[in-house]
Amino acid sequence: MPGVTSGRRKRRLPAANPALAMGTPTAEAARESPAVSVSLEALVWLLLIGLATALRLARLDHLPLTIDESARSLAAWQTSQGNTPDNWLGDLTSSLTAYLFSIFGADDFAARLVPALAGAALVALLWPLSRYVGGAALGAAGFITFSPLLVHVSRSSLPYSVGALLSLVMVLAFFAYLRERRPFFLFLFILGLGLALGSDPISTSTAIILVAFLVYEAAWRRNEQMLDALGFIRQNPALAISSVLFLLGALELGVTHFGTSIDRLSLPGLRQWVDMFELPRDGLPWHFQPGILIGYEAPLLLLGGAAYLWLLYRWGASREEEVSLFQRFLLFWASAAAIIVAVTSRREAGQLIIILLPLALLAGSWLERIAAEADLESFRQAAPYLVPVLLLAAYVALILSNWAQAGEVGPGGEKAALVLATGGGILLIWVAWNALGQRAAAGSMALALVLAIAFLIHGATSVAYGRGSEPLADERLDRQVFQLQRTLATIQAQTPGRIAVDASFLPTLGWYLRDVRGVVFAPSPPADAVAILNPAGEPVPPGYRLWERTWPVAKGWIPGSIDPLAWWRWLVYRKPYGDLSSIETELLVRGE
Repeated sequence: MPGVTSGRRKRRLPAANPALAMGTPTAEAARESPAVSVSLEALVWLLLIGLATALRLARLDHLPLTIDESARSLAAWQTSQGNTPDNWLGDLTSSLTAYLFSIFGADDFAARLVPALAGAALVALLWPLSRYVGGAALGAAGFITFSPLLVHVSRSSLPYSVGALLSLVMVLAFFAYLRERRPFFLFLFILGLGLALGSDPISTSTAIILVAFLVYEAAWRRNEQMLDALGFIRQNPALAISSVLFLLGALELGVTHFGTSIDRLSLPGLRQWVDMFELPRDGLPWHFQPGILIGYEAPLLLLGGAAYLWLLYRWGASREEEVSLFQRFLLFWASAAAIIVAVTSRREAGQLIIILLPLALLAGSWLERIAAEADLESFRQAAPYLVPVLLLAAYVALILSNWAQAGEVGPGGEKAALVLATGGGILLIWVAWNALGQRAAAGSMALALVLAIAFLIHGATSVAYGRGSEPLADERLDRQVFQLQRTLATIQAQTPGRIAVDASFLPTLGWYLRDVRGVVFAPSPPADAVAILNPAGEPVPPGYRLWERTWPVAKGWIPGSIDPLAWWRWLVYRKPYGDLSSIETELLVRGE
């Protein structure tokens, strides 16, 4: 009937299409069919995450443990066996490692697995952070991926890598909650705060800084975004009560050493943080931590420091609000971290991660600004000059990495080629700048960034796969410890009995001798000991004789003075200078 339509329209069938009948898609069908598209940014993120994972997990047990690692791993192994030692710290890294030992067994790889996974996850976590802070996260991911210090702590059984991950979890949850007001992010932030106090000094410092920044923005600056976020919690009693319960649960995990033991009502991370300021001061030279920053993290220190000064100038010189909340937090974070590092009395290289994280994000924010203002046409114009420079830089980086892994300078031909390649690169940069002027600025910045990454890769591969002559590392056990382990096992098999090891060697050799039957650590050897391990140079007890030779146990190196030429030799091919600290032992067996 005209003017009347049915409630359900008949579906009109499309007309026959010869192209579809022959299997050839039309333009309309191509538009409607689902397509998988991956952006260039996503590919860069995946590449960085893959490189970070490979650099932290590949040949994880290549280098022996340091003394500090050995002591921590031994305590974790004893706890996994149900015998919690007196020196058990019970922090998050140690507790997770103890659970790993109880499930999969104990070895060097398992001892370092938790920090390695945390180091890879740290780079991956920057990806969701980029949703709230922009391209600064991508730039920071590039620096963190190849940071020698972060690679070092990720390839060790030290707690700092997990602390860095928890720090970024708290920062991500904090800004995500400010943006979206989702309870999930609030609970994640509260949980991160509680776990941080039970983890290590890095996460504890970040937790304290975050709370101080929140109070500063809400109480002093009266920031509307911060006040609205706090008001949303006050208006939802169930949300506030749930947050308190999450915090109490996380604190309970820390107090009980994450289910491994409980000795007193203290939090491992907070206790380690307080111990950093314990007196008397350590005997390290004043330039220990500045030297590590300059020797390993110079590009990040320079670029992050420049970004810090740039933001500080914008914040102080402008009458209007030109610095975002996140940028103010980076300034607050970096300033507080620098103060903490400056007043620390018990210094370790891993503590510098407190300041590396905000520096990486500051550097990333500055690179984002430079990239936004760069003229892409200048890259094409500078390409004839810059491409050869990049090739020369890659060649120089390859030679330096080979020298670092070998621990010595290569043949004369390589030294001459290194000088020529470096000089040729500098000459090409000079020619490009004179020929193109300001048009070469963007290309020169990109080239400088590539050279900085080459510097970081050289340092990262040195600490990961070199011979261990690194100031940032503690005294590292000598590879001959494995031969000593086999020798003691052979003596035990041939002459069953107790093997007395001097008690001073427990932190050093306890981990590697844990499976040798008959080994006992004691201040003085028992009378029936079939063999004795004493510090080198001590008198030989009656009835015993020296077994073959003196055994090197551990070596370490910290530069005792500032020598630019010697420092340059170390930077190029990792040749230590100054006095090397070493520990040696003598194996004594029965006989005249």
